[in-house]
Amino acid sequence: MKITIKPEVFKKFPQLKIGFISATGIDNKSKAAKANHLLTDMQKVILLTFNKDTVKSHNLISPWDAAKAEFGKKAKHYHTSVEILLEKILHRQNFKTKDTVTALLRYIALKHIIPFGADDPAKVKGELIFEVADKDLRYRDEKRILGKKLDYWKNAKTALKPSSTSALLHFEFLPPVSAQKQKEIMNEAADLLQGFCGGEVEVLVLDKKKNSIILG
Repeated sequence: MKITIKPEVFKKFPQLKIGFISATGIDNKSKAAKANHLLTDMQKVILLTFNKDTVKSHNLISPWDAAKAEFGKKAKHYHTSVEILLEKILHRQNFKTKDTVTALLRYIALKHIIPFGADDPAKVKGELIFEVADKDLRYRDEKRILGKKLDYWKNAKTALKPSSTSALLHFEFLPPVSAQKQKEIMNEAADLLQGFCGGEVEVLVLDKKKNSIILG
């Protein structure tokens, strides 16, 4: 699979980096309960450290609020994926999942307060492209839009299922997250993924200097 971030994305967000973790040959079901236990523990931490008034002002979320302003006054109201999780926790909603990877992904996103996404590569048609269109940062394959990152929405057609045997995770980074911190987050996520699900894991990061890669 080829992954490309179009140059126009970096005109809007010159410091953006997107980290990818590709996992193949995974077991996405047998350790889901154990992964959800991690997620439950993190939920307790969030309830102790956040409230509805502090979410937007958090130093790792406010840069995304500024990012929205790049699209002008007509940009839709948005919540990044991690903000949605935080709001669900603060509203005491249950967001346990039936698949291991999604539970681990949510755990990492909440622990480090970073936007995230995931797809089953077997359901992606051709090249995966990140672009700016319709007042949004979005990503798509050759057939359809798969997700919108600033007005957060995810296409269910490529969502992970317990039966998925491969996964493609992506994390979006903006300052103040340093390059060293990005590396630590990606390595932690990769280690958790392989420890819980087995298989083969590949880690890579794309930015304005290297905006395209072919997996596999």
